[in-house]
Amino acid sequence: MVRFSALVFIVLLLLGVSQPLAQESSVQPSKRTLYLRARDVLKTSLETGDSERADQAFNYLKSNAKEGAPLTRFEEYLINMELNHFAQGIDIYADLRRIMLDSTYKPELENRVAEKDPLAVYLYRDLYPFTLQKADSLSARVDSSDVSDEYKKLYRVLLYSEIAIVWMSDNFFGRTIHWKQVNDTTSAGLLLDHGKKFVDTYPVSPYARVLDEQTLPYVEKVMKPLRDFRVDPFKHKYYTGGLGLYLYKWLGFLSGEITDYMDDKMGSSFMGELTARYRRISLNLFWAYGIISVPKAYSIADSDMERTYMSDETEDESWGLSIGVTVFDSRYVRVEPFLGISETDYVTADVVSDMEYLVGNNLDVRLLASTPKDLSSSSYVLNLRLKYMLQFGTAYDRVIYNGNKKTVNALRHTFGLGLGFEFW
Repeated sequence: MVRFSALVFIVLLLLGVSQPLAQESSVQPSKRTLYLRARDVLKTSLETGDSERADQAFNYLKSNAKEGAPLTRFEEYLINMELNHFAQGIDIYADLRRIMLDSTYKPELENRVAEKDPLAVYLYRDLYPFTLQKADSLSARVDSSDVSDEYKKLYRVLLYSEIAIVWMSDNFFGRTIHWKQVNDTTSAGLLLDHGKKFVDTYPVSPYARVLDEQTLPYVEKVMKPLRDFRVDPFKHKYYTGGLGLYLYKWLGFLSGEITDYMDDKMGSSFMGELTARYRRISLNLFWAYGIISVPKAYSIADSDMERTYMSDETEDESWGLSIGVTVFDSRYVRVEPFLGISETDYVTADVVSDMEYLVGNNLDVRLLASTPKDLSSSSYVLNLRLKYMLQFGTAYDRVIYNGNKKTVNALRHTFGLGLGFEFW
């Protein structure tokens, strides 16, 4: 019956084309002329609601698609939907979407000819931009038809997938790289909800496997941090990087053998620290002064010249580098033990330490933090920091004690309270 209708349409088409041409030439019209004429007839029939004639033109183009009749697979889907052939249209659309969503699906692709003509313009009207509202409108039209519920639910899921997941491409060193990404989070959320319901309701559908094994896990992975962000805008920032500047007041004291030769007391005290953080790891550079160390006894300097001491109110200076590891992080509290190296200048005693080792811990309390607008934006944070730091090593004293140069172990204890500004 379809072949007979197509044959009748061809005869009518030949008569319609050949009559005006007969006056100029006896040459039969080319296939391309007939194809383009069929597309014009199809457009006019769709516009006027002449379904029978539209079907004839459509069948003619389909039967000659392999021979070069201009009709893409997506146009075939759109025409079926225009003619209310919803099952056929959804079958084609689902197959096209499966090519995009299923990495294991390798269908035999047809070489179809595309034509930019009034029919193409008519079919693609209102499809760009393809919005969520447009998808809902198309789905509602199918929902009101008598097609099966499986088709209705599959169509809605696939429409959401077209908005939610897009394929990107770029050229790297002459090679084109393709990848997919979630483009719209609202439709991605709807895709997850409706996709899971489809998989549960129709588990034997081939599209249930595609959704369950590839599409939904991928979208879920992308959407999880977005959903977490809505619940807690700071969650994605825990154990992440940033830059910071901290200023401290602190108290400290000396212990070890050095206290046999020096008295110590606190001066004005200050510490400045720069921090660069990547994930859990931080690199910290500090400079501090505060403890005043004064020798208990002294005689003649190494050069046999009388030694002149600076004022006993001059603070020792320390500087060092440490690496920290964040072991706990939350909205309000961060715990970060650290270790590193340092050096101390006992200014009053004119003593410089050998390289020291240091260990300690920072306890940060986030007082204020700007709320990030999205996953890629930064936050500015005011931290209150409690610091304990132990520096230990040896100090070489150029003062002669009972005729001997002394190298003694020294421990410096620092308890700091600081304020820091971080770009988080």
